Amino acid sequence: METNVVKARGCHFVMVHGACFGAWCWYIVADLLLKSGHTVSSIDMASAGIDPRDADHISSLQEYNQPLTDFFTALPSTEKVILVGHSAGGLNLSFTMERFPHKIAAAVFVTAFMPLSGTTLSDIIAEILSFIGDFGDSTFYYANGKGNPATSFKLGTQFTRQSLLQNSPPWDLTLWESLVKKFPLWYEPLLYTAKNYGSVRRIYVVSKEDKLLVEAFQRKTIVENPPKMVYEIEGSDHAVFFSKPLQLTEVLIKIANVCVKVKHHILM
Repeated sequence: METNVVKARGCHFVMVHGACFGAWCWYIVADLLLKSGHTVSSIDMASAGIDPRDADHISSLQEYNQPLTDFFTALPSTEKVILVGHSAGGLNLSFTMERFPHKIAAAVFVTAFMPLSGTTLSDIIAEILSFIGDFGDSTFYYANGKGNPATSFKLGTQFTRQSLLQNSPPWDLTLWESLVKKFPLWYEPLLYTAKNYGSVRRIYVVSKEDKLLVEAFQRKTIVENPPKMVYEIEGSDHAVFFSKPLQLTEVLIKIANVCVKVKHHILM
């Protein structure tokens, strides 16, 4: 399939996966960005992908985000990246924007959580359920006993087939089934400030046929916490990187072009 991609001067994209996924989910988009002359870093959050930690023993966003925090800590102070997050990865973006705003040229929320400061993960889950009703055959786990809060969550196969990857190629569903892992749950609110988080350019990418974070949820998120720009991708399910990788790459390269122009303007 041919695609009209306008190349920007090489930018550094840092890719953050969502719940139950891992860095592996970006393999198509990462390849397309690399072929377009960009640098790509795809990172496993704690307990995801090949990270060996146990999801049931991660009790905070700070712990879950540790791999991304380590990455930004090691990043030279003179370098700015384009930070891209999918789904629950929006929490990682928000947390990181608050701590490293000077190292982020833009934060791209791909059909992602983009909550207001003070919001908890429980609040977001409850809001999602208010739109879709239930998570089907997905499972909550209680490592501390059923009388205590759930410690992790895992998306069910049938729910994923019907509501996450319904428009994606069957081989990507097979890949997901072989690599899916639990997602840790925590209960403290996400906190950030206008000075740090608010100084970073935010872009939202709407997935038009997402059946998990349905379009109405995404639009509500955008109205409540307005980003600088909004892009839409037609025909994409929740896993935009599988169902519409070319279109998502085109959007990311457009964003890179904008970042390059803004940087050039500042230097002038």
